[in-house]
Amino acid sequence: MLHWVVNETELFDIVDRDDNVIKVWVREDELHINDDITRVATAYLHDKEGRFYIAQRSENKKVDPLKYEATAHWRVNSWETYEEAIKREAKEEVNLDNIIFKEVWDYYTSFDSNVWKRQHYKKLFVWEFDQEIKFDKTEIHAIKIFDNIDSFLDFYNNNPDLFSLAVWYDLEFIKKYFKK
Repeated sequence: MLHWVVNETELFDIVDRDDNVIKVWVREDELHINDDITRVATAYLHDKEGRFYIAQRSENKKVDPLKYEATAHWRVNSWETYEEAIKREAKEEVNLDNIIFKEVWDYYTSFDSNVWKRQHYKKLFVWEFDQEIKFDKTEIHAIKIFDNIDSFLDFYNNNPDLFSLAVWYDLEFIKKYFKK
């Protein structure tokens, strides 16, 4: 696999709303300022007993500090597939390997965060795992564990302000997956 790195800076694909690559861009904080759409892989985790896991972002994060969101997610590097990106993030953020994951949905999303407008073409994954989670405290403040998807949805419905807006967009697809 060829890795493109410029002065130890990652490269990302800028895509249109249908996930067609328009250009490659060097990772910068200004990535979202020009209304660029980046590729993002997102994973929600559950265990074999049906417990549902959600991450609370680190207080040091520039975007949505201490907000709850998917357990693993990040932009897809230019040289990666969505699947490779989410496996990398699961390893980096919660130290999980060899996970059985299922792609749930892919879609375009746009919303305002506390810092800037965010636009993504996103692939959403759900993972079942049976390993111990050891999260990276520079990325994640805490992991909240719910007894099941319904207890997570109740918590979300009663506390939507505690969550990143990205979760709101994912909920429709998460509900469909777990309620089938």
